[in-house]
Amino acid sequence: MLQFDMSKHSLEVLAMTLKRTLFGAVFAGAIVLANLLSTRLLAATDNLTFFSPDPAINAQQHAAYDVVHRYEQLLNAGDTVEILELFAPDGVAEWNDKPTFSTRDDLKAAYDALFKTSKFSTAFGYASIDVYGDTAVVRTYHHKGATILEGGKEVVDLNREVFVLRRQEGQWKIKLYIFNTNPVQGEG
Repeated sequence: MLQFDMSKHSLEVLAMTLKRTLFGAVFAGAIVLANLLSTRLLAATDNLTFFSPDPAINAQQHAAYDVVHRYEQLLNAGDTVEILELFAPDGVAEWNDKPTFSTRDDLKAAYDALFKTSKFSTAFGYASIDVYGDTAVVRTYHHKGATILEGGKEVVDLNREVFVLRRQEGQWKIKLYIFNTNPVQGEG
């Protein structure tokens, strides 16, 4: 059996060293985890500030948010078919440096072409969600550090978007989706 003859001072030094080492490991682990999750955490937390305290308005804001969040998920999945389901029958998309996509065929061709060259891992930040009767306006942006794979290369993603939704037959549908490039990434 081993015996240790340690003074009270030696035990205190050992305890302090262990605490520092443990704290350092936990702190380093927390930093790594925060860096890995930062885009998702920012997207999740910045949604909370503009929802109305009025339960009826809040419910409509969340319903509009759900459509845009679903769009984000489908964009990341590269799913043209399901994205088209989010658009109203007369929905329109206007992208930077592209013609207006004003028919279902235009939208399908645009998303199909986009997903052949680009892979997304987007987490929208939300600048606002405003509801005016059967119309909702949702403004989003891409967080600082957001990138996409375009032609196999990682490219900084500087977009900010506006979604105009219309409630049709009880469901929110995208009536207009427009985005532009923001020269200062991460600002709404």
